Amino acid sequence: MLGRVCSTILSLFILMPSPAAAEQQLLRPVSKWDLNYGDTDCAAIRDYGSAEKPVTFAIRPSPNGETYEMLIGRRTIPPETAQELQGTVDFGGGPISAWVLHYGATSKKLDIYQFRIAAADMARARLAKAVILRMRDAPDFAFALDSIPQLLTGLDACTADLKRYWNMGGEQDGRIATPASGDVRKVFNNDDYPTEASNRGQEGAGQFLLLVDEKGKVAGCSVIVASGVPVLDAMGCVVILNRAKFKPALDRAGKAVRSTVVTPNISWRLAG
Repeated sequence: MLGRVCSTILSLFILMPSPAAAEQQLLRPVSKWDLNYGDTDCAAIRDYGSAEKPVTFAIRPSPNGETYEMLIGRRTIPPETAQELQGTVDFGGGPISAWVLHYGATSKKLDIYQFRIAAADMARARLAKAVILRMRDAPDFAFALDSIPQLLTGLDACTADLKRYWNMGGEQDGRIATPASGDVRKVFNNDDYPTEASNRGQEGAGQFLLLVDEKGKVAGCSVIVASGVPVLDAMGCVVILNRAKFKPALDRAGKAVRSTVVTPNISWRLAG
């Protein structure tokens, strides 16, 4: 199942915006939802605004389904360094607090805003006709929504397949006899501290869920306990994906298999 990309053809019928979105100019879709099944994540992606200058909106659950990211992407000049913003997500029932990471791919001139909320908060979207994403000192975005119950059901099914593919919970049900082993804390060094966090005197500690393949390579990384400083969490995944190596998990026959690893706390502390 995993490794393929399938497009779910969903209705383009747009519902009227909720009162919470009435004051905001709604962006309307110019494409159908794409429900993407990847080897390391699931995502629903759609373009809004205009075909010539689209704003891309994506919904991406974590591999364990406990959190969701909502991402906004647009073709424009991105910030030179990652920025943290205080934000909210509103499905019509009132704002949900969220920290936002604003970053970009300079080579592609892609500007990205990443919101992260709990799965329980994302459940409010099932009845939503629109979503408004607000940020302090940054533009607001409002997207018309449709077919969300079907879309979230599809993401739930994809996440369930992802858990099976990576043998999540395999230590409990016998699929994994020997868990993957390794210490990610050893791959960090002082030069990894993000400049923007250092300049602001920000510290924190977080934990990550890692997807480890049969060769011990980390194929995926997601935050399960946030540090409270999004740029530190983002850098944590960058470092782990680029440098960490594990002894892969083994099944009862001694064969290397895919598995998941929850890291210990990764602490970021400024010297002095």
